[in-house]
Amino acid sequence: MTGTQKALAITASIAAVVGALGYLLVSGFGESIIYYKTVDELLAEPGKWTERPVRINGNLVPGSIRQRPGTDQYRFALSKRGQRVEIAYTGILPDAMQEDRDLVVHGTWQPQGELFAASEILTKCPSKYEDQARAISP
Repeated sequence: MTGTQKALAITASIAAVVGALGYLLVSGFGESIIYYKTVDELLAEPGKWTERPVRINGNLVPGSIRQRPGTDQYRFALSKRGQRVEIAYTGILPDAMQEDRDLVVHGTWQPQGELFAASEILTKCPSKYEDQARAISP
């Protein structure tokens, strides 16, 4: 094999490996992307989010938390910019989940019941950020 043939063989091998890795990255990312939307954005295009994993952000509506007796099944509502969505969740509620608190809920939109089926609840702790802001401010 001549030097030119070796260089072409190496270049072709590298191109094949890079192409294969590129394909795996693109196809893998497409399935694992989780979108982040506010309640009003979700409700603006509800058909787009049907049965797709998405995280939604909103404020916990005061007085909306309801528990099915004897279970860890909950229903509550989130709102943002005048829009409201009902959330169904099974599990232990976070300690920091309080009325009017900003929440991020991960799950899927179920349009037939106009319900968001949550699998995870994340809370934001305003006191933590307020303390950090005080420490930074002069």
